[in-house]
Amino acid sequence: MAQEIEQYLMLKFRNGLDGKDKSISKIPRYNQFQEIKSLLVDIFSSSSPVDSSIRDKLYYLNNVFTECQMLTKKHGFNSPEELLTINRIRRELNKIKRELKATKVQPNNGVSSSQDTQISRWTTRVVDDSKVYGFDDNVVSMEKLLLEKESHDRFKAVGIVGREGIGKTTLCQLIFNKPEVKNNFLPRIWVCMARHPDDDDDPKLAIVKRMLVQLGVEKKMVNFIFYEKRGLEGLLCALHLQLVGKRYLIVLDDARETDTWYRKLDSCLTSDKKWDDGFAFGLPKGNGGRVIVTSRNEELAKMMVGEENIHRLSPLSDPESCWKIFKDAVENDLILSNPPNLEDLKLEINQKCGGLPLAAKMMGQAMREQLPK
Repeated sequence: MAQEIEQYLMLKFRNGLDGKDKSISKIPRYNQFQEIKSLLVDIFSSSSPVDSSIRDKLYYLNNVFTECQMLTKKHGFNSPEELLTINRIRRELNKIKRELKATKVQPNNGVSSSQDTQISRWTTRVVDDSKVYGFDDNVVSMEKLLLEKESHDRFKAVGIVGREGIGKTTLCQLIFNKPEVKNNFLPRIWVCMARHPDDDDDPKLAIVKRMLVQLGVEKKMVNFIFYEKRGLEGLLCALHLQLVGKRYLIVLDDARETDTWYRKLDSCLTSDKKWDDGFAFGLPKGNGGRVIVTSRNEELAKMMVGEENIHRLSPLSDPESCWKIFKDAVENDLILSNPPNLEDLKLEINQKCGGLPLAAKMMGQAMREQLPK
């Protein structure tokens, strides 16, 4: 019976993509759906039994395929909320594609864990600042906050909060790579707080291990510390030893875990506490260390850095910034150099993106996909 359900869901998914309705090819992420369909066809045609995790993927694919059909627009652009939805769908489809490829390679090991559904986007310190617009004032104010002389030796944690797509990660990348910041902080490490596909550990362990590796500690040594030196307690002690006496900068990007273990990053270890009682105890406090936390969850950020240290990011107010982001994403200057409706197009872009850089970028990508090849 179980295999019949998977077969039915697969047939429904294929029929949706292969139907006679030519407008199907216009739905968001159409090419991703087709790539996933090809992987599924290979899996279903193999002699091995279809893994039970495939059913959940097919339920999701059919639901999100219907959602994308509803999002299809014949005229104009999607709203910012719809664009962000499409972006989340893109990430989820990429994850499904990776998992299906792994299932093809290792058909007996394709079971998804409950943690897999929580894996989200992965960020790095890398940024192309030539394609970033509208953040100058925010960069200046954050740079002053980090480099203020009156608290040169005092630990400081700052939270950057705002809705999805508003540019929290981009702002941190710009700050992280500023020459003045590089000259004032050593070491500087970037820690994506999202769960990585390779993470088997509890999030607390994964994050501290990740930080130690970025600080130059070999993975073998990290594992030795964990297994031979009292687990999380040993890892936090090792982290403290790596940072003590140094004016460090740590970016904790995309914080989502609401566990109180992450609260009050300015806390110090006291005689009534143990190393593993709080994340803060792995962060030395006497040499001007700085931590930047980004999160969509303002309450979480407040819990970590304190309300007085919150920097709220607002949508871009300069219409030219969104237009430039849009143009860069289209990647076709000839199309946009002098269209007859240029001013109308610019107005529509600015109205629809709502000052969200990610929305402007996605509008440009959508137009690029519609251009004749």
